[in-house]
Amino acid sequence: MTEQQKKVEIKKKRLAIVSFTEAGTRLAREIETLAKNTTYEVSRYVKSRYVTEKEVPETMRAAVILGELKEQVQVWMRQMDGIVFVGAVGIAVRSIAPFIESKAKDPAVIVLDEAGMFCIPILAGHLGGANALALWIADAVGAVPVITTATDRKKRFAVDLFAKENGLEISDLKLAKEISAALLAGKKIPVCCEKGLPEILPEGLYCCEDFAEETARPGIYIGIKRCSEAGVLSLIPKAVTVGIGCRRGTDKEKIHHCVHAVCKEADICKEAISRAASIDLKAHEQGILKWCRESGIPFDTYPAELLNDVEGSFTSSVFVKETTGVDNVCERSALLASNGGKLIQRKTAADGVTAALAVKEWRIHFA
Repeated sequence: MTEQQKKVEIKKKRLAIVSFTEAGTRLAREIETLAKNTTYEVSRYVKSRYVTEKEVPETMRAAVILGELKEQVQVWMRQMDGIVFVGAVGIAVRSIAPFIESKAKDPAVIVLDEAGMFCIPILAGHLGGANALALWIADAVGAVPVITTATDRKKRFAVDLFAKENGLEISDLKLAKEISAALLAGKKIPVCCEKGLPEILPEGLYCCEDFAEETARPGIYIGIKRCSEAGVLSLIPKAVTVGIGCRRGTDKEKIHHCVHAVCKEADICKEAISRAASIDLKAHEQGILKWCRESGIPFDTYPAELLNDVEGSFTSSVFVKETTGVDNVCERSALLASNGGKLIQRKTAADGVTAALAVKEWRIHFA
């Protein structure tokens, strides 16, 4: 294993805090200070008619917003993981309203009054992490957290929060909402998991072995395999690595076609793919890079010497060996990038592209 593989990167969550008064700015600075040893990376702003570009009081050491607040908020809604307004709820609501997209994309939005008495998540409570952020801020500054999400208020299982905490992709946000509504109405929800389930599940959930024999709907399926049962929500672990080999100059569409084919052959959800891998000769292959960029996954490459050291049985090719120095690129790179995982689909070839799948160990937990 290389040093690059051993290195664990903790991605900081980008947090914008904006205040409008001197009292609010003091509170914003306190939050910024408290966040220094956390996973939050804070950018602080001030919007006030009393603050000009040439004169920024020491108590308001922050970036000054000179233009319209909405223009800055539009940028934050695209680039930030969270936005904290230290001021009135009305200001926050009017500022974010034009730029709200969906539960899957919106950042966490929090409002604190300038005295620090109440901390209110107003957008993206579960998937965006607003409820968790509000609880942390409230605890840090001594505010009262005002959580309005029904599943939290009634202490019921929240499928979107469970998915976020376990790094699971949600197949259908509308169906996830239906499940929450069903639980709140007192209905029982069947759950099936490829890894098995604990004996004790959250209230309202019960273990299901096979949805083909289960009539209750809606239901929840947890795993990397495709579930085609109607009314069943798939929660998909990002645990699969796709290894890719291709001819020089292969376009993105052919890469996509082959990856789709290998997933179909293995009966794996394409949403389970967390990264792509290949030999370092393909580090600048534009077709692969474009496909990875559009798919939102990282691309790892390895030298032939490292790929040759991967242990296992692989689909060898004399031509590939003579061209690259390694007998198989896609299977070996998929397995290497999975960090101790296992090969679940051998080489699939289409249009001059080869692809293989490996899966790393994954687990789920219930709070």
